Amino acid sequence: MKPPPGYATSGSICRAFLDQHAPRKADPEMAGASGSRPASPAQLLFAEKLAREQGIVVPDAARASSAAMSAWIESSQGTQRGRGRRMSITTPSRSIASPKSTAPKSRSRKPAAHDAAAITPSTPARENARTDTPLRIPYGNKDDALKLGARYRAGQWYAPPGVI
Repeated sequence: MKPPPGYATSGSICRAFLDQHAPRKADPEMAGASGSRPASPAQLLFAEKLAREQGIVVPDAARASSAAMSAWIESSQGTQRGRGRRMSITTPSRSIASPKSTAPKSRSRKPAAHDAAAITPSTPARENARTDTPLRIPYGNKDDALKLGARYRAGQWYAPPGVI
C-alpha cells in the first residue's frame, strides 16, 4: 500500500491515512488485567521498599498489573521522584539563611604546595622517577617491552636505569 502524497510533511495527512488503514490498539488500562502484563519483580521490590519507608502496605490492586504498579509507585513517591531519594531521614536539612558548617572541610588528595616540601626526595619512588626513562610502547607490544627490560608503573612505561 502506498502512502498519500505529503504524508512526510503533514501530520494531519499522515494521521488520516493511519486512521483509515491502521486502527489504533485498545488502551491497556481499558483492557483490564487480562490484557496487561503482571508487575515485574523489580517493581514489586521497589514498591515494598517504598511501603516500608512510609509505613503502609502495597494494595492488591497495584499488584495486579505493571501499569497499576507504576501508577502506585508514582503516587507514593510524591515530589521526591528523580532526586534526593538516597538521603537518609536523619539528615538535617539546611536552610539558605543558616550559616555554613564550622566542621573542617575534607582534604584534597593532592598535597598543597607547602606540603610538597615536606616530602623528601629520598623515597625510592621519587628516586626512580628521576632516573627512569619514560617510554612510549604501542598497544600490543607489552610482551616485547617486558623482555627488553621495560617496566610499567603509575600509568606509564619506563626503562629502569642501565637498561637503555
